[in-house]
Amino acid sequence: MLLTDLIKEDRVILNLISVRKKDVIKEMAEHFHKLGLLEDVNAFINKILERESIESTGIGEGVAIPHARCDSVKELSVVFARSEQGVDFESMDGKPVHLIFMIGAPQDVKKEYLQTIAKIARLLKTRNYKEELLKARTVKEIMRVFNAFDDRFPKEMTVKTKNGRVIHQKGD
Repeated sequence: MLLTDLIKEDRVILNLISVRKKDVIKEMAEHFHKLGLLEDVNAFINKILERESIESTGIGEGVAIPHARCDSVKELSVVFARSEQGVDFESMDGKPVHLIFMIGAPQDVKKEYLQTIAKIARLLKTRNYKEELLKARTVKEIMRVFNAFDDRFPKEMTVKTKNGRVIHQKGD
C-alpha cells in the first residue's frame, strides 16, 4: 500500500479555514463526506472526538493525525490538510499544528489502518518531507512529496500495538 493510494489530489486541503481543533475536525470530516467517503459525517466526527478525548492526536512538532474506525466510513481513506496560521490541537509539545492527516477506516479494517498510521509517522519522521509539505504552494507540489516518499518507502510499515492502539517508542 502506497500513501498515494490513500491520498489523492482531491483529498488535499491546501489551507484550512478553521482555526480551532473541533472546527478543523469538522471541516476535514465534511471534506471526507463531500468526496463520498462517509455515509454519516456526524458519526465519524463523534468517533474522532471520542478518540481525541482519550489522548490528543497532536503528536508534536506541528503535526496531528486524528483517526477513527467507524461503520460510516466506506473505505480506508486519508485527507491531508495544512494550516498556515496553526491550530491548537492540544499537542504533546504544546505547539500549534500545521500539518494534519485525518484517517478514516471501516470498523473491520485493522491491519491496513495501523499500517497507514505507521506510514504517515515514517513520512513525518523524515525532516525533508515535512519541510517540503510546509513549503509547498500547490496541491501538485504536495502530491510530489507523497510520490517521492512512496518511491523511497514502497513497502508495508509494521507497528507495535497494545489494546488496539499504536505504541510509540522513543524516537518515533
